[in-house]
Amino acid sequence: MSIRPDAPAILSDGQEVKVHGSEAFPFAVYRGIMPTFIPAYPLHYHEEMELICCEAGCGIITIDRKTVPLQPGEVAVILPGQIHAIAAEGNGTFSYYNILFRFSLLELPDSETYRRFLAPLADGSMEVPARIQKDSPLGRELSENVWMLIEKRKENTALRIKACLYGVMDTLCKAAIPARHPTGGEHRDTRLLRQTVQYVDRHYPEKITVAAISAECGYSSSHFMKRFHDLTGTSFAQYLIHFRLEKAAVLLRGSRYTVLEIAARCGFDNASYFTRAFTRQYGVSPTVYRKNDKTDV
Repeated sequence: MSIRPDAPAILSDGQEVKVHGSEAFPFAVYRGIMPTFIPAYPLHYHEEMELICCEAGCGIITIDRKTVPLQPGEVAVILPGQIHAIAAEGNGTFSYYNILFRFSLLELPDSETYRRFLAPLADGSMEVPARIQKDSPLGRELSENVWMLIEKRKENTALRIKACLYGVMDTLCKAAIPARHPTGGEHRDTRLLRQTVQYVDRHYPEKITVAAISAECGYSSSHFMKRFHDLTGTSFAQYLIHFRLEKAAVLLRGSRYTVLEIAARCGFDNASYFTRAFTRQYGVSPTVYRKNDKTDV
C-alpha cells in the first residue's frame, strides 16, 4: 500500500493551479514519500506559501537558484511565486509534509497588516531563510506551530489553523531581510528558469528543440544547455522527459485516456519508449501504476 500525496497539476503557464484546500479556505497539508509514489517533483511555481517539513531521509529542494538540502526536522520555506522542485537525495527515501496556504486566508490584500507584513514577501521585496534548521533559534520558535499543523491536521479547527499560521508568519517576518533581487530586478538565472518552465508547459505535447527554447530565453543553444544544467543539476533533455512523465502520471491517476493516448498527449511519439521511460522513473509500468492508484489509499 503506497502512502502518497495529492497530485497538484502544473498547467498553462508553468504555474501550479490546483487550489490547495478550497477557494474559501486555501490551506492544505499533504504527506509525500519519494520515490514510493513519485520519484521527484519538477520545477514549478504557485501562488501559495509552502513549507516542506522533512520527516525522514534527506530531500533536495531547489528554490529559484538555490539548492537546499533538508534533514529530518528541518523546514524549507518557499514564498509565493518562487520556482522550486522537490527530490530525494541520491537513491534514498525522502518522507516529508507540505503545508500550503494563501496569504489571503489570513489577511485581505488591502489591509494594513497585509501591506506591512505579507505583501513584501509576496512581491519579492523581502526574503526569508530558505532552510530552517531544527535546533536553531528560528527553528525552535517555528516548530510548535508547524508541527501542530501537521500532527493535529485531522482535528484542527479553522481557528486553530489560522492561529498557527499567524504564528508561523510572525516568526518568519521577524527573520525577513531585504531581497537581494527585489521586484523589477529579477536575477537573470531566475528569469531563465521561469521562462523555461513556462515554455515547456505550453509546448510539452509538441516536439521541443533546444534551439527553439534557447531562442525563447534569449540564449545560444550551448549557453542555454550549460546554464540550465548548472542551475538545476540536470540536463534540459532529462528535465523535459521528467516533466512529460509527471504529466502522464497525472493523467493516469485522473483520466480515462488509454496509455497510448496519454503517451501522445504528453509528447511521446513512441509508445514503447514511453513505457520504458515511465517504468524506469516510477518503478512500474503505466498500466500497473494506474491499477495501483485505483487500489492504494
